[in-house]
Amino acid sequence: MSILRIGTRGSELALAQTHQAIAALQAAVPGLECRIQIISTAGDQRTDIPLHQVNAATGTGDKGVFIAAIEEALAAGEIDCAVHSLKDMPGVLDARFELAAVLPREEIQDVLVVKTESATPVIATGSVRRAHMVHTYWRGAARTVPVRGNVATRLRKLIENPEVTATLLARAGLNRLGYHRDSFEINGTTLRVTGLPVEQFPPALGQGAIALECRRDDAATTALLTKVNHEPTYRCISCERAFLNLLQADCSVPVGGYARINTDNSLTLHVVHYSDATHFTRLHETGDSPLAVAHALHQRLLAGE
Repeated sequence: MSILRIGTRGSELALAQTHQAIAALQAAVPGLECRIQIISTAGDQRTDIPLHQVNAATGTGDKGVFIAAIEEALAAGEIDCAVHSLKDMPGVLDARFELAAVLPREEIQDVLVVKTESATPVIATGSVRRAHMVHTYWRGAARTVPVRGNVATRLRKLIENPEVTATLLARAGLNRLGYHRDSFEINGTTLRVTGLPVEQFPPALGQGAIALECRRDDAATTALLTKVNHEPTYRCISCERAFLNLLQADCSVPVGGYARINTDNSLTLHVVHYSDATHFTRLHETGDSPLAVAHALHQRLLAGE
């Protein structure tokens, strides 16, 4: 393979993640040439409506709104592989594609980015999961307003909207964009960053992981991508994605959680699932097999534990 053609979204974060993937691939295969192809997705184009409504509005069915257009290019042979934020991917891929590798996982927690301190914060978020968890975490003292866009857009909207005091973002995204500090300044406005404990405010399943996807019948690309696969991360996200698949969950389902490997090499999956804005179930399950752990926890959820 002389050139690896990589499809990605065009946001600053998507490109940062793609360059991270390229660095890993070129470290594993010295001399590998990579070419980036930016692809606009339904999720990028329709920022005028809530994210969970984009599938219906754009006719993308139950596919991930941030990956469908990229997968079309992959299927057409216009690109060899794609780089995604794993949390944007549905629990089960189209049979034509496979998740060949994931890079070592970043921090998984959500963070509160604060413009103005307030006992009754007004928090901008476009996530159904985050909106439900805001009600629980702040015990009804906070309220949410909708916002859509990439990280830069959401930070700009936070600064410009006098009603909004804070927004919610993934720590991983901020880290990858260079915002590692507890505070940073944008256009003269100081924003403070507070990490939220994953036990009380669990992230999206798959959060913090970068995924490399290719065609299932492309053995050469698969072999190349698997050289950079991080097995501990792959094991955890396999458990999380299996649970999402059993739940048949997309971005409209308010569920959060994460899997972690224990010191004895067993795996524990932690999940919080909301039936509505005020009623939720918090469960965890431990075992050795990612699929078995996901199945056992899903059965307990169905049983109403």
